[in-house]
Amino acid sequence: MKMSRFRLVAILMLVFAVIAFGVAVGARKWPRTPGAQEKGRLTATDSLPPVTSQIQGIEVVSSFIDPDGIANITVVNRTGKTIIGLGFASGNITFTDDNGIAQDKPLPLIAPYGSYTIQTSVSNLRADEPIRLSAVLYDDGSEDGDVVQRKNIHEARERQKEKRLREAKDAKP
Repeated sequence: MKMSRFRLVAILMLVFAVIAFGVAVGARKWPRTPGAQEKGRLTATDSLPPVTSQIQGIEVVSSFIDPDGIANITVVNRTGKTIIGLGFASGNITFTDDNGIAQDKPLPLIAPYGSYTIQTSVSNLRADEPIRLSAVLYDDGSEDGDVVQRKNIHEARERQKEKRLREAKDAKP
C-alpha cells in the first residue's frame, strides 16, 4: 500500500509538471493584450487614418502602409517653389523630412510641380489620429504652416549645425 501511494503522488506530480510546461509554452503563442502605450497604434495590416495638407499648393495624392509596416505618404508640390523641408503632425506627434538638418545649404526635397513620398514607421502613428502636412520650408527662405513645428525644425537644424561644427573642429589636428 505504501508503494502505491508513492507511485500515485509521483504520477500526479509528473502530470502537473507536463500541464504546467504545456501552459507555459502555449502562453508564448497567445496574442498579448496591448499595453497602455500600444493601444491605438497602427500595424502593417491597418490602413492609415485620413491624411490631409494644411499647406496651400501642396496636395496629398496617396497614403498607404506597405508590408514592412512603413507609412508612405506621397505629396505633389504645386506651389512653383522648391521645397527643402516638410513637417507632418498626428496628434501630439510630429515628423519631418528636412534636408536642412544634414547640410548648411539644403538640397531640394521636392522640385516645383514634382512629387515626393515620405516614409515613417507606423509604430509611431495612432490609428485614431489624422495625419496633417502642417509645415513647409522653401529654398527661397520662405515657409508656411504651423509656427511651433517650424520653430522646432529650425532648432533641430541649429543643433545639427553646431554638432557638425564641433565635429569638424575636433577632426582638425
